[in-house]
Amino acid sequence: MHTADVAQVAALSEQLGYPTTAAHIAQRFQALSHNQGHGFFVATHDKNNKALGWVHIYGVHLLETEGYAEIGGLVVDSTARRQGVGRALMQAAEQWAQEHGYQEVRLRSGAHRHEAHLFYQRIGYTLTKTSYMFRKPL
Repeated sequence: MHTADVAQVAALSEQLGYPTTAAHIAQRFQALSHNQGHGFFVATHDKNNKALGWVHIYGVHLLETEGYAEIGGLVVDSTARRQGVGRALMQAAEQWAQEHGYQEVRLRSGAHRHEAHLFYQRIGYTLTKTSYMFRKPL
């Protein structure tokens, strides 16, 4: 991913219901891109360089478990789904994880995203648990 991609990444993010702006994406990308514990990949159209999707992967290190890589986000443009874009992005993320010494990639997917669940199963991921996420604004 490059700074020039941020406007298209923001637009793609909105397709999945994550309202954001190019300025916010640029700010976050700037902060995270200097950390080698994060990987960002954007798939673009060969002819017009339009962003077709993006994936963010990062390393997780916890006291209670071995480290693993986690998908922070995956978005494929609604017009580019079922064309191999998501699979290629996930392969790039998995390659990043292997290059950084991780033995496992994990991801979280909203309960209502049934098509995404089927996609992840098709590319070799298994459902390991169902959980709740809690938050508290500070």
